[in-house]
Amino acid sequence: MTDHVGAALSTDLPPLAYLHGEPTATAVIRHQPSDFIVEETLSFTPTGQGEHVLLYVEKIGQNTQFIARQLAQAAGLKNRLVSYAGLKDRHAVTRQWFCLPWPIKQEMPWQNWQLDGAKILQVTRHQRRLKIGSIAHNRFVLTLREVSDMPALVQRLDLLATGVPNYFGEQRFGRNNSNLHSAARLFAGEGISDRQLRGLALSAARSMLFNQQVSQRVLQGWFARVQTGAVVQLDGSGSVFHVPELTAEIEARLAQGDIHPTALMPGVGKAMESAAALASQEAWLAPYQAWVQALVDFNMHLERRSVRLLPKHLSFRCEGDTLELSFALPAGSFATAVLRELVQYQDVSREFRWLEQGDDVDSAES
Repeated sequence: MTDHVGAALSTDLPPLAYLHGEPTATAVIRHQPSDFIVEETLSFTPTGQGEHVLLYVEKIGQNTQFIARQLAQAAGLKNRLVSYAGLKDRHAVTRQWFCLPWPIKQEMPWQNWQLDGAKILQVTRHQRRLKIGSIAHNRFVLTLREVSDMPALVQRLDLLATGVPNYFGEQRFGRNNSNLHSAARLFAGEGISDRQLRGLALSAARSMLFNQQVSQRVLQGWFARVQTGAVVQLDGSGSVFHVPELTAEIEARLAQGDIHPTALMPGVGKAMESAAALASQEAWLAPYQAWVQALVDFNMHLERRSVRLLPKHLSFRCEGDTLELSFALPAGSFATAVLRELVQYQDVSREFRWLEQGDDVDSAES
């Protein structure tokens, strides 16, 4: 397996396919943090009572874990007791929820806390600890500057109605695919003692395999289609189900965006597809079989992920060569997957991001 894994990464990965062809317009993103705004909406309504305190925090120029550590220190708690629903990028203005355990009859002195690069906007109580993934959606407000061809960009906005490939963003893989190279070394027998870095490597490996499947589906005309025996996912939900028969109802729900085709996040577990439907996915994964087996060997759990990403509540406004774009995405999706189909963008913050320790674990698209 060692040689095969090494060989798989010795050459460049195939470029990911565009659904509507490569965009012609260019633009600059993240010229400043306020050009990339993310607002998190929870998947539940806080009850206003209970032994956990939820804090809605706006942060600028800091990553999620740094703010969590500051909150723990201010509250006199261990770091592990502070939770959040998702990671958010450092190079953005983000508003997200944090959770701290706090005695019911004791007031939390949050007004006196001084947080570096952040401020608390709202405080409420809840009966349960906030868990990763407890997000209904993330709302993005993105400012694209120095747009080279505004009519061409605006025209492509209409294409978003059919969705975009739900690719994992480049930050998942690190600079020059460093996280994938770490995965290759891990699979070749080199240990990674740091648990967080090991997790990044394994996550990057699965994300790469998913992206390659989606790209192949796009190239072969299966982006928004399924075959009998496939597995689909409900829009805006993690719920998946098997399609024993391709009926007119299933076809209509696919066309309406109520359900989406899925691809494998390889690991240990029984696939829900029929043999014929699974064979297609296995064929797309065949060039990376050593990576698939390595993830099984590391006891990663087999999961599903939607192939199609549908931006919701889309709006925009233009002024000169600047376009402000607003939309909402489900948890775990990447705003850059939407931008990729619209414009060839230059991320001004990218070079800074690669140089900062620990920033690769954060994503504005979580």
